[in-house]
Amino acid sequence: MARPGRLLVLVAAAVLVGLRYCFVPSSSDLPKARNGVDFNPAVAASAALPVLTMLAEDAEAKYGDNRKWSAVLVPLTTLVFPITAFGVFVLYSFTEDAFWRSPANPGTPKAKAAEKAWREHPLFADIKDPMFGLLNPDDYEKGLEEAWERAKPAGSTVTVKEKLAKLSKQNAPHWETWNKVSSA
Repeated sequence: MARPGRLLVLVAAAVLVGLRYCFVPSSSDLPKARNGVDFNPAVAASAALPVLTMLAEDAEAKYGDNRKWSAVLVPLTTLVFPITAFGVFVLYSFTEDAFWRSPANPGTPKAKAAEKAWREHPLFADIKDPMFGLLNPDDYEKGLEEAWERAKPAGSTVTVKEKLAKLSKQNAPHWETWNKVSSA
């Protein structure tokens, strides 16, 4: 019978030989050097790291360092940046299209162009219509007439059709920002 120790030695030798071929490429598999020089930047950087760490100073705050930074940062943050930002804002606020999305400034050319673009879209073409979005406006008007007939005061001559016609021509600048204040 063979001894188990010899078998273990053979298996270990085979594994070591196999590991050598797994991790170390043969010389025929290595890439050929260009012009006789094989420069590897990773190796050069790893060689330079110990030198760079010896040249660096210790990370500590020394007396007087804050004065150098204060001489630059205090005027920069308290004078230069705010003056520049406020100056740019003032110049922008005097342009024609400044604050064009504001409800208080609906007549700018940019706001008019945006509104026109929305009106060209088929889903928003009739958005100014008070009945926009109702599935059955005739049913709404009929129900409104019936409710008014039951709730109107005695002797009232106001009809729903007349009131709706009057309200459709109403100019209410406090309600709709695109309305103009009427002269009458």
